[in-house]
Amino acid sequence: MKDDRLRSARSSARNFLQRFLCIVLLPGLLFVEIVAQQSNRQTNSSQKELLARLASSDEEQRLDAVLQMGAFLRDATDSAETPAITALSNALQQDSSPVVRALAARALELGAGNQFSDKIVPALIAALGKEREGAVRKAIIYALARYPQPQVTAVLIPLLDDKNSELRAAAAYALAESSDASATQPLIEALRKRGGDEDAFARSQAARGLGRIGDRDSINPLLEALTRDKSQEVRRDAATALGRIAARQDAKVIEALRNAALSNDPYLAAAADNAIASVNARNP
Repeated sequence: MKDDRLRSARSSARNFLQRFLCIVLLPGLLFVEIVAQQSNRQTNSSQKELLARLASSDEEQRLDAVLQMGAFLRDATDSAETPAITALSNALQQDSSPVVRALAARALELGAGNQFSDKIVPALIAALGKEREGAVRKAIIYALARYPQPQVTAVLIPLLDDKNSELRAAAAYALAESSDASATQPLIEALRKRGGDEDAFARSQAARGLGRIGDRDSINPLLEALTRDKSQEVRRDAATALGRIAARQDAKVIEALRNAALSNDPYLAAAADNAIASVNARNP
């Protein structure tokens, strides 16, 4: 009997972890696609029914309700979806389950592109300030990545110095998605941090963001990353970013890209070749 309870507890723990990791780690567009596939399999429920299920003591019922609320929000065209936003915002800030809170954050991503950002963004920012569970904060940051607005950038920049490496990486990713020029200097500083492997993803996203922003003040830091960073991932993203910013007259950049094109890493070599082609295409 005791062994059966132990196996059941372990199974529940594994399922909890799998759901949590899926919610937190999936990139934005892939998450949206999965929500669409799953919601299409659900029977349609009224918002009144879903609100009742959000109050259930059964976590699975609440998760399902959050998922369907997100689908409502994704397809919204008018203010009739305001109750869904309110319900998801309440779940994000008040639900006892970190899995439900994380899924509520990701579901609020689905309002991006609709006219509800003025309601969703403040809710996400407020939740980020209150939340203490690192994985839920990460989910909120991923959701904010879908809302490139000045107030979002202002909230994300300090997180580049967070003590949690995963939050630093998530913030760098979100800032790269926003392409906000005001994040240029913070991203340069993040790129120049020669930390260990735990910050490689943050540095690679900083490089990607600098390439998207396109400020020529980023060229030297990106050149340093291309030639000195120990992470091949960072070097690849630095090469790609330089291809978006540099010109033919940037001789040091062209030389570094040509050297990188001879790398034993085929992905770095390809990124460098593509970067050179991009520079040449812009400067015929």
